[in-house]
Amino acid sequence: KQWYQRRVRDPGYDKHVRRAIILLIVSINIHTSQFDVLRNCMGMLSQFSLYQQDFMFYEMIHSYINVLEKQKGILERSRVLTIEDIARDKANKISTLTVKAINTSICQSACNKKNTVGKMKLIETILSISSLGFSMFRQFPHDTQGINFCELLLETWSTLWNITDEQAGNCDRFVKYGGLDLYLETYYVCSQVKTNDRIVTIKITTLIRNMLGLMGNIAEVAHIRPKLQESEDMIRSFYMLRSYDREGDSECDIIEIRYSAAGILSHICSDGPDKWIVSDNELSYEVVLKGIEEAVDSWNINSKRSINYKSFNPILHILKVDCPYPCKLWAVWALTNLCQTKANRFVPMLRRDGGVELLNKLKDAPDCPENIKHLSTLTIMKAYDPNIGPEIEETL
Repeated sequence: KQWYQRRVRDPGYDKHVRRAIILLIVSINIHTSQFDVLRNCMGMLSQFSLYQQDFMFYEMIHSYINVLEKQKGILERSRVLTIEDIARDKANKISTLTVKAINTSICQSACNKKNTVGKMKLIETILSISSLGFSMFRQFPHDTQGINFCELLLETWSTLWNITDEQAGNCDRFVKYGGLDLYLETYYVCSQVKTNDRIVTIKITTLIRNMLGLMGNIAEVAHIRPKLQESEDMIRSFYMLRSYDREGDSECDIIEIRYSAAGILSHICSDGPDKWIVSDNELSYEVVLKGIEEAVDSWNINSKRSINYKSFNPILHILKVDCPYPCKLWAVWALTNLCQTKANRFVPMLRRDGGVELLNKLKDAPDCPENIKHLSTLTIMKAYDPNIGPEIEETL
C-alpha cells in the first residue's frame, strides 16, 4: 500500500479517491482466488475511468494479470491431477470474470495503451488461459461444464480481438505465442459440435465470430499475412466460412462471420497471385477469388451488423493497391453497407479517411465491373448527403 501511495500522484483525483483506488488494486493482488472480493473490486475500479490515467491503469491491468496467472496454475494442474470440480470451476469462473474486466478496460482505452499492455505479458497469459479453457471445453462440448468453459473462450477471443485491432505489435505477439494453432484447434472442435441445445449453438456461433474478427486483424498486417497460408486447413476454414449458414443463427451473426471470412481472404489475395502458396487445386488463387465474389454478391447490402471500426484505413488499403476486383468488391461492399445502415457514424469517417476520392477513382476506371460501380455510386451519394453532419457519432 505504501509503495502505491508514493507513486500515485494524480492531480485528477483527490487523496481519498486515490486511496480507494490503491486499496482496490492491492486487494485484487492479495485475494487472487476470492471470487466475490474480485468481482466487487473490479466492479468498483470500472467506475473510476482509469483508462485516462497511465500509471493506475497499468497497475490495474498488472493486478488482473496476476489473478490470471494464479488461475492458470490451477487449470494446468487440473489437466494432470485429479482436482475437485469445485476448484476447477472456480478457477474458470474467476478467469472469465477477470478477462471480461480486462476487455472492458481495453475497449475504453486509447490505441497507445493497447500496445503497452500487449508488452505486459497480457497476450501470452490470455492465450494460455484460452488454451486451458479450450482443453476443458473439448472434453465436455455438450454439457453444462462445456458451456461454462465456452463462456471463458468467448471472453478470451473477444479480448484478443480488441487488443489486436490496428495493433501490428500485438498481432505479432498473438502469432508468436501460438495463436494461429489455437484458432485451428478451436475452429475444428466448434465445427464438429452437433447439438439441438440453443444456448450451446449461440455460444459457438459467437465464438466463431470473435475468432474470425481477430483473424481479420491479423490479415490486415502485411508481414504476417503469409503465415495464414502456411496451413491449408486455415485457408480452407476461411473459404468454408465465407458462406457460413447454421440453422437458427441470427442474420447478424451469419453476415458477420461471412463478412470476416471473405475479408481475410480478400486481404491475403490482395498481395497478388505471386504470393499465393496454397498448393491444393480446390483452393487455387482463382477459385478463392471466385468464391469471394460469389459470396459478396449474395449478401444483402442493408444487413444490420454489430461490427465497429475506428477508421476505414484497413478497408481502404485494398482500394489503394493493384489487386483483383473481387478483393475490391468486398471492400466496397463493406463501405456501402456501413454507410447505408449507420450513416451518422460511418459517412463522416469515410469523408475523413479519404474514401470518397478512392471510390470516385475506382468507379471511373474503364474496366470497373458494374457491381462495384453500383455500390460505389450508392456510397458516394450518401457521402454528399447534406443531412449527415461532419462529426462522427460515437454511439452505435
